[in-house]
Amino acid sequence: MSIVTLTTDLGYRDHYLAIVKAGLISKVRTLQIIDLSCEIRNNNISDAAYVLRNALPHFPENSIHLVGIKFVQEKSMLNNQREIDNSRYLITKYKNQYILSPDNGLFSLIDAEFNEKTYQIYYSGEHKRHFFMKDVFVDAAVHLLENKALEDIASLTEDYYRATRFESYLQGNILRGKAIYVDDFGNLITNLKKDTFEKAVAGKNFSITLPGRRISKISQTYDDVKHGAIVVFFNSSDYLEVAINGGSAYSLLCPKELGMAFDFNLMIEIHD
Repeated sequence: MSIVTLTTDLGYRDHYLAIVKAGLISKVRTLQIIDLSCEIRNNNISDAAYVLRNALPHFPENSIHLVGIKFVQEKSMLNNQREIDNSRYLITKYKNQYILSPDNGLFSLIDAEFNEKTYQIYYSGEHKRHFFMKDVFVDAAVHLLENKALEDIASLTEDYYRATRFESYLQGNILRGKAIYVDDFGNLITNLKKDTFEKAVAGKNFSITLPGRRISKISQTYDDVKHGAIVVFFNSSDYLEVAINGGSAYSLLCPKELGMAFDFNLMIEIHD
């Protein structure tokens, strides 16, 4: 069975997403299409990368992942001098699965050590840039589904944008991290992985500093705390997560937004 997934900002209210799916199914009737997330907000490439990064291990080889998020942030936010070109679309094969994306820094956000062969997709007609998911990605995905050579529709390139994702780090006896994703329940997923935490803490006592709160315990589930209480645990993807049992950690701990983004810093003090 052939699988194509969609990660987009197209939402479900309008007809745009259905058109993309219709374009795929009309050419490959047996295709299975799975929405990873079609409500990525504010062109947030980091959110798209988080969703895809954690979904990839659960899909079979040769699955095709279409990511329809363009780079629209200010130039001052770039970490290199090259201007982003939203007319460039890329294909890579990562862990035996195909990923198609605009040239938006997605690949290095999925994997900071990303070094796979990357191809730029051929297409003709400036009008195709307007709805590239339908007019560029559908044809490219069908080409791959028909087991045709990637080189027929794309050329090898090393000139693509590599974004830098935030990493947790140990500074003295302080382990620092920050939230990288907020799910629909208002849970704050941080960039601190379980193995990093365990290596840094090494069985010692610790305290987690949150806005107006200090936590000295990593829980296993929401039910480890009372309703309405803050709970900190490692989620199914081994990221440290801050939540409220029956509530929204985002609403309580991040009341102020900075433009389209938020900034939630995590500090864990390790006690000797």
